[in-house]
Amino acid sequence: MTSLMTRTFCAAGLAGLVLGGLASLPALAQAPKPAQPAPAAPAAPPVNAGIKVPLKAAPEQPEWLKVCGEDPSVKKTICYTTRDFVAENNQPVMAVAVYAVKEDTRRFVRFLVPLTFLIQPGIRFSAEGAQPINAKFQICLQQGCFVEGELNDAAINALKKANTLRIDMQNQIGQEVNFEVPMAGFGKTFDSAGIDQETLQKMQQGGAAPGGAPAAGADDLKKKGEELLKQRQQAPKP
Repeated sequence: MTSLMTRTFCAAGLAGLVLGGLASLPALAQAPKPAQPAPAAPAAPPVNAGIKVPLKAAPEQPEWLKVCGEDPSVKKTICYTTRDFVAENNQPVMAVAVYAVKEDTRRFVRFLVPLTFLIQPGIRFSAEGAQPINAKFQICLQQGCFVEGELNDAAINALKKANTLRIDMQNQIGQEVNFEVPMAGFGKTFDSAGIDQETLQKMQQGGAAPGGAPAAGADDLKKKGEELLKQRQQAPKP
């Protein structure tokens, strides 16, 4: 069951966190030159400088979680490796899930991100030393927006080795926001066998299971991922 926190963090939280960062930026307007020399003021950042928002893993989820299950409608086994992330003050921010379909080579990442970000530019994400990848908004609901990007072998390998994943978005005034997502432990969990749906249900009911509690946003990401995969399978080929 998805927590109330996941459903409400978008409407309540990150807009204040991100836009609040603007207040700390030095003014960009230049003051008239003084008649007498004055001490040099610190240089203002460039107009297009992004607002850095470092994230950390949600306290209730100490590790990444991998869940696998067969989707009868497409007769394929789908695994997703997921985790929730919060700001430094433990305010929920986003969830990340990397999907892999066992019967073919398709892999993709899906983000559950807050509302109030510009949809048209999409988002851009990259691991250290890897080429940035563009991702598109799929749908926005009450609990946030789903954004999807395809992953090739190089991208998967980069994510498995990365310490940090950078996710770039634009807020409603066009200011770039750079989310920094810690990736420690992702590779090990992604390569693991994962757990099945029955084990996940026990975890959600409070039973003990490896990997700690499931991600608060995992249900939303899983359901939306299955829906979009079904749409792809059923769509007529051109």
